[in-house]
Amino acid sequence: MGVLKNFFKKNNAEAGKTASSGNHYMTGKEIRAIAKENNKIMRALEKEKMRKKPESEYLSTMKDDNNILEIENLHSYFYTDQGVVKAVNGVTFSIPLNSTVGVVGESGCGKSVTSMSVMRLLQGPSGQIVDGSIRFKANDFKRDEKGNFIPVYEKDEDGNVIFDQVLDKNGNVKLDKEGNPVLKPRQAKDENGIGIYEKEEKVFDIAKMPINEMYRLRGRQMSMVFQEPMTSLNPVFTIGDQLDEVTLLHVPGATKELAKKRSIDMLNLVGIAMPERVYASYPHELSGGMRQRIMIAMALAGEPRLIIADEPTTALDVTIQAQVLDLFNDLKTRINGSILLITHDLGVIAEMADYVVVMYAGRIIEQGTASEIFHNPCHPYTQGLQKSKPTMKSNEEQLFNIPGNVPNPVDMPNYCYFKERCSQCIGKCSGEYPCMVQVSPTHFVACHLYDAKEN
Repeated sequence: MGVLKNFFKKNNAEAGKTASSGNHYMTGKEIRAIAKENNKIMRALEKEKMRKKPESEYLSTMKDDNNILEIENLHSYFYTDQGVVKAVNGVTFSIPLNSTVGVVGESGCGKSVTSMSVMRLLQGPSGQIVDGSIRFKANDFKRDEKGNFIPVYEKDEDGNVIFDQVLDKNGNVKLDKEGNPVLKPRQAKDENGIGIYEKEEKVFDIAKMPINEMYRLRGRQMSMVFQEPMTSLNPVFTIGDQLDEVTLLHVPGATKELAKKRSIDMLNLVGIAMPERVYASYPHELSGGMRQRIMIAMALAGEPRLIIADEPTTALDVTIQAQVLDLFNDLKTRINGSILLITHDLGVIAEMADYVVVMYAGRIIEQGTASEIFHNPCHPYTQGLQKSKPTMKSNEEQLFNIPGNVPNPVDMPNYCYFKERCSQCIGKCSGEYPCMVQVSPTHFVACHLYDAKEN
């Protein structure tokens, strides 16, 4: 990615000049010029994505070993005929082990694009990760010289590997040329009867991984509960077919019988009654809440270390929302993993999150613990979000709303993006974009109001 940096800077600058001409419309010549420059960048990025790389090129190290995911200076852009949409523009935050990090902000602030970047699911060639690092701590399978997984074998009390006799199709003991029984080492199995293989901890920089290598992480090491369960499930396959596919793809040596058993167990885990009946059903035969639970079961089938939940309670009634949130809290403990929770609902964030990241116009404007964000919101935007939340104590006839609109993502200003909507704007706000200021050991805010308070 670093090799192409100068190329991107040059072409982005040219595209930016064309897009920011100050007119309310664009001529055909300007659109063609932007499209030409964007095509160059997209071809270069697509080529880099598909290039075969040695593993050493995308191996990395965590800055803090207590984190499972570290996103640093992430830039994810969409190249359109009107210009470059900087959907995620320099995002940096971490997800600690065994914790829930909530990402909150209004529509279009870059929450879902951030999650899609982590999963490498941005729709190319227009959607691309241009710069930055996404470091993920994976528990990857060890491989031998031929690239095969290394089994873990059972041992006796003396530490010697246990061998079993090999049987033929008829159940008879196989013999070698000398007439001795053919033996094979007995592979250890977990409580589900799945063969155990040697694993090792590795840190991958997802932003630099070839797209075909993402299959070793996506689904098994990290998984995603998508925003809309109505369209995320395939209508022409049964629930069982779609759940079984996860196990067959990501569990070495899995059989159809084992995949079905595991799928039924997952349906039980997410609290679905009559799982055998649901297993044989099609998506259209289930309610929205049940389909959402199916999506959660599918995400858990590979036993991931990180679950990304993109607005998991959208379009669900309040009772089902509460059940889904309780399920997530329970699952975090069971799988001993972490959750990245994306939502508009501040009530959900208050209930679920240990840490909160507030995004606005593709950037993080405030982050800290849930207690700090809710009891001591610093950024005027965060304060506005808090005020717009309906409460039982409110006597106002109308809910508070933040005036104004988000700036055009194609032509972002150099100063604070929230300046035109801010009620606490000062002279400094017309200068450079504010840097992150540390308010407490875990609380950070990007606002000129706190520049003098920086330690």
